[in-house]
Amino acid sequence: MKYNIKFLENEFWYGGIVDLAGDMPYSEKSNCKVDLTNTGSDLRMPLYISTQGRYIWSEKPFVIEFNNGEIAIDGADVEICDGFIDLKGAHRAVANRHFSKNKNIPNELFFKVPQYNTWIEFMYNQNQTQILEYAHAIVDNNMMPGILMIDEGWSEDYGVFDFYPGRFENPKFMVDELHKLGFKVMLWITPYISPDSHAFRELKNTDYLLKDKNNEFAIREWWNGYSCALDLSNPNASKWFKNKLDELMNKYGIDGFKFDAGDPAFYRDDDITYKRNIALDNTKEYDMFAAQYEFNELRAVWNMGGEPIVSRLQDKRPEWENYGINCIIPFTIVQGLLGGYYGCPDMIGGGEFGSFLDENYKLDEELYIRWLEASVLCPMMQFSIAPWRILSKEAYETVLKIVKLREEFSEYIIELAKNAAVNNEPIVRALEYEFPHCGCEQTKDMFMLGNKYLVVPMVKKGETTKSIRLPKGKWHLLDGRLYDGETDVCLEYSIDKIYVFEKLK
Repeated sequence: MKYNIKFLENEFWYGGIVDLAGDMPYSEKSNCKVDLTNTGSDLRMPLYISTQGRYIWSEKPFVIEFNNGEIAIDGADVEICDGFIDLKGAHRAVANRHFSKNKNIPNELFFKVPQYNTWIEFMYNQNQTQILEYAHAIVDNNMMPGILMIDEGWSEDYGVFDFYPGRFENPKFMVDELHKLGFKVMLWITPYISPDSHAFRELKNTDYLLKDKNNEFAIREWWNGYSCALDLSNPNASKWFKNKLDELMNKYGIDGFKFDAGDPAFYRDDDITYKRNIALDNTKEYDMFAAQYEFNELRAVWNMGGEPIVSRLQDKRPEWENYGINCIIPFTIVQGLLGGYYGCPDMIGGGEFGSFLDENYKLDEELYIRWLEASVLCPMMQFSIAPWRILSKEAYETVLKIVKLREEFSEYIIELAKNAAVNNEPIVRALEYEFPHCGCEQTKDMFMLGNKYLVVPMVKKGETTKSIRLPKGKWHLLDGRLYDGETDVCLEYSIDKIYVFEKLK
């Protein structure tokens, strides 16, 4: 069914796919088309929200086109509602009507301590010796132990849910040692099965694997080769998968899992599944499976507004522009508006590993520190490449100083996470969300942390000053200075500076 609506005066829209947040908000001058069925590899929702208190919603994917002041929607059972005054009103209305009623949050440690992912340090060479060295180095270099994610390469094959003995001589000892150091331990997981593995041979005579329209096993290409996928709409397949993961927890003491892959692009609408799913539904089956675990992380997410999942942004390049640090704030804001309240803004310094393999790659200390500053007051923060190894002594001391700021705010962020679960309010908020119709719809380089703090990092290379206009109210800079709202302020940035203003009652 087709729908057409016109932009209201001074109206801006957010929604759809987090990976497209750089194009948002959509205005009457926007000219683009978004197909929710097959675009992007990040969190997506069948939802668009307007600064003038309107929203567009469907339980199913649709195609939306913004064309010079008009919006065309093509999809089934689309709900278009208005009358909610502003962005916050529209978000609260649609969230209370359509988001999850689950009042749980991921484990509180996600909001309290840093995450450390082994990917950029070891890439495909995950191994017991170096992982333990990495963990000890974290503590020895005066960083707080946190959640340690062992990334891809710990097992022999996809679908083989045990440590590869050639690189992990005694995984139980390793996990016990990590626990003694104060870490929780997560493992990288996908829903894929290598077609030449013993796991495939175990499953080929069951109905646990996805099949294509010709009733053949759907062996498809993804970034690591060709694999089959579990049909998680089948309760027996889901039970088989859970038994495998629970065995890792019981046998080795693993605390949870990083659920990677599961992208909609892997699936087809005409695949044969237990529930006769469309492609996006298979992604959601994986997401719902992951939500069972209090230590979880997902990247490919469909229609999971308000669910207790950690939603990581798609891998970002270690660059200032071009899908780098410039994405952290706007993408995290849109993530929250779409119900991904418990977001992780990718790995500090960038998680797109191909960039680190480029022979022309050179570490930019300024970029790394500014990235940390942009991430430190997001819902959570994740390290990968070891800052004590790659940074100068002076720069590393700056890292330790910035991380201390996180410790000061962690309890407040936990409060915001609990509030998100109960009241459907994002942790990280656009200024437009808290201060509607004040001309800050396009602000992408600062954000509100809850309704109390304005966070203003520096995300531009080489710049040491930034002029901002404070929103209405009275503001207290954490160094003690007081400011009236609706005034212009020029901020000066040393490399270790991030500005946090508290809104006074």
